[in-house]
This record gives sequence, C-alpha cells and structure tokens, in this order.
Amino acid sequence: MTLNLPSRLKRAPFTFKEALAAGLTQYRLRLLLSSGEIERVERGLYTAAYQEPSDEALFIRATKRVGAPAVVCLLSALSHYELTDAIPKQVWLMVPKEKRVKSTSIKLYRARDPMWRVGVISHGSYSITTIERTIVDALTLKAIISPRMGIDALKRAIATKKTTATKVLHLASAMGVHHRVISYVEALS
Repeated sequence: MTLNLPSRLKRAPFTFKEALAAGLTQYRLRLLLSSGEIERVERGLYTAAYQEPSDEALFIRATKRVGAPAVVCLLSALSHYELTDAIPKQVWLMVPKEKRVKSTSIKLYRARDPMWRVGVISHGSYSITTIERTIVDALTLKAIISPRMGIDALKRAIATKKTTATKVLHLASAMGVHHRVISYVEALS
C-alpha cells in the first residue's frame, strides 16, 4: 500500500483539521507517521519528514500552534531581516494579552495594545512586523529585549539602506512612542 501525502500538505506544516480537509483519515495519518513520511512537530501539528525547517516554516508552525491573531516580532523579526547576529532559540510572537500556550519553541509577547494594523505585513500563512516596527519595538520594550539590540538593529538597517531614520520616526509617531525613540535616532546622526 502506497502512503502518499497530498501535495498541498507537503508545502508547509499542517494541523490535524487541515489533514482531514485534504482527505486523510485519522488511520491514514497514523500510518504516515509510523512510516516516517510525516512527523509530529508538536501536539496537533505535523510536517512532511523531508522538509527543511526554514524561517518561514518555523513562523507558520508557531502561528498555527498559537492561533490567530499572532505576529512574528522582536528577536525573530530582527533575525529574519538580518538586523542581529543573535539566533533565536524560539519563535517570538506578539499575541493578545489573554493568550497563553505551552510550547518550548515559542516565546510570547503578550501585548495590551498590539496595534495589529500598524507596521505589520502579512505573508499569507503568517504575519510579521515590518523592519521599522521591529526596530521601534526593540527600542521601546526594555523589559522584554535589550535596547542595545534595537540600537544595533537601527544602525545596521540604516547602513544597509533597508530603512531610513525618517521611516522609523514616522512609525514611532503612528504608535505614539515618538518621544521614546527620537533620542536614539538623534544619537546616530
């Protein structure tokens, strides 16, 4: 008996519900697991066994595990945009204050006022903060991440022409934290 995984499930991590919607039965899913064609990543989340864990696959996996709304942010976003040399051990996600999840591969930033529409871009299966929002968050969320990382990211982003100081200040104004970011930008000038 040939156990082939439906093609739409080969592209990205998938949930049990998505497997059922693709035509798999619970029995066939167990057979795929035991044959090694798929592997269980976390509770209720599966991936094709031969799939390399790219940043995008990790982001999709974490977002599916936590559920919407969730946005890749802070250290994970800094690493994604190549604005830090630090390699995150977990996927950092911004979620509503009430959301909780038990996972060793996910770090939650539970925000009181997440401002979902300011500096957030969607990549289909996951959302991520923009370069500017990531820098502003890194500079202002001192209890969660060192401002030094934000300063280094700001320097690197401007030096590599990924953004400008003006764009960062505009986003900080839109978030209402201009007064907390301007001193860092002025120090670089």
